Amino acid sequence: MLDGAWSFVRRHQRKLAITAGVVGGLYYSGRLLVNRVVEMQTVAAKERTSKENIRRRFDQNQRDCLFTIMSLLPELSEQVLREVDVERLITELRTIHRPQASPRPGGNSEEKWEGGNAWSVSKSPSVGVADGGSEPGAEPSSDGNTGNAGTPVQPTPREDGTQSDGAAEEPQRRSKVEIWEEIKIQSFARTMIAVYAESLLTMLVHIQLNMVGRSTYLDSVVGKFADANDSDVSLEGRYESRLSSTDEQNFLMLSWWFLNRGWRQLMTQISEATNHCIRQLPLKERVTHRELAALFSGIHLRLRENGLVQSLTTMLLPLGDENVADYLASNRLAADQVFTPVFVRLLDQMRDVIESTDFIYVFNSCIDRLTAQLLESLQESFPEPLPVPAPRAPLPPTVEGETVPDLEGVVREFEEFSASPESRVVIVQLLPRIAREGHQILNGVPNHYLENVSASREVQALSAAVYTAENVAQ
Repeated sequence: MLDGAWSFVRRHQRKLAITAGVVGGLYYSGRLLVNRVVEMQTVAAKERTSKENIRRRFDQNQRDCLFTIMSLLPELSEQVLREVDVERLITELRTIHRPQASPRPGGNSEEKWEGGNAWSVSKSPSVGVADGGSEPGAEPSSDGNTGNAGTPVQPTPREDGTQSDGAAEEPQRRSKVEIWEEIKIQSFARTMIAVYAESLLTMLVHIQLNMVGRSTYLDSVVGKFADANDSDVSLEGRYESRLSSTDEQNFLMLSWWFLNRGWRQLMTQISEATNHCIRQLPLKERVTHRELAALFSGIHLRLRENGLVQSLTTMLLPLGDENVADYLASNRLAADQVFTPVFVRLLDQMRDVIESTDFIYVFNSCIDRLTAQLLESLQESFPEPLPVPAPRAPLPPTVEGETVPDLEGVVREFEEFSASPESRVVIVQLLPRIAREGHQILNGVPNHYLENVSASREVQALSAAVYTAENVAQ
């Protein structure tokens, strides 16, 4: 039997060798494939864990951004409300009303807001009637003493320095029209300052914290996987130095510049643009919601024409020897302690981000988003339009022998039927709500404006780009 088996092997040794090679090759390939699949699964699990970790850190970083902005807004709001003090003008206006005779019933109505001050807004068109019989829509007097946005009200002293009596003091007072004109301009200006300032502060904080967050994450990776003999770990790109707590504190402290210096540059440009676009608008003008939106669009266009985008870098960062000296002196800092190599690299990278086209695009989208939300809130001040009048009975079809209907009458009837009337509101009645929305943008609790702009896709995309940038902290 053994001889038969051996002879069988000798006769079929070529086939048996091929079969053994194929089986062995399949087994080896299967084991190699299994090992490769296990390795790929392990790598994918590690990458998934790493991405989830980065995602979790990124989401936490965005929540930190929101809380940081909420903590910085009161400081900004206090300065804006103090510099653009619409309530002071209302108080001045009431001092003119006070010496008058007993108030007429139903003549004035007060609308209060969160700040604790009351607006005295008349429902009748004679709310802004000035001393001497002038009206809000009338042209200012020839002395050119109309109010401008952001111009504080100063009493006019007598040349001899003595106190004047009531009769002599009356000509020195500003008229009601002049005060209402200044209220009009400052109400629009303060709201626009709030929109632009909140947008810039939101983007500034997101850029800062995401740059710091990336550096912190890389430091944690380096600290976890660095060998005892190596001071650094090979990562994609270069990673030379770690971010110390002092550098981090000094870098985050840069927001002080915008909160105390930069926003004033913004206020100057917005006040000029608002004064240019709103000054000629009569107080008694009745506008629709669409026309009100056009007013805000005109202010945006004026700011872009005046080069607001080109001056954003100097608003957000202390650049130049004079500004740097002011920044250091105001915060009692030493230049050699602040401007370390890591801080300078972060400052340069932050400046590159601010001057990029992506930043400008996100900034414009934030302004458009907040303006749309503002206009949506102001929509409540416009009453519902009257129903469209019902059309008359349809004209009978013309047949041979009948007279042709009047074409002009048909066109007139079509225009009456197709027209969609829009409600109109007097500008002076919109001023309280406009000023109050500016207060809500900065001090709202909960602040829906801040939540809206922080959660926008554009801001999140910019934050992700900064957080994953290869050149941060290099």
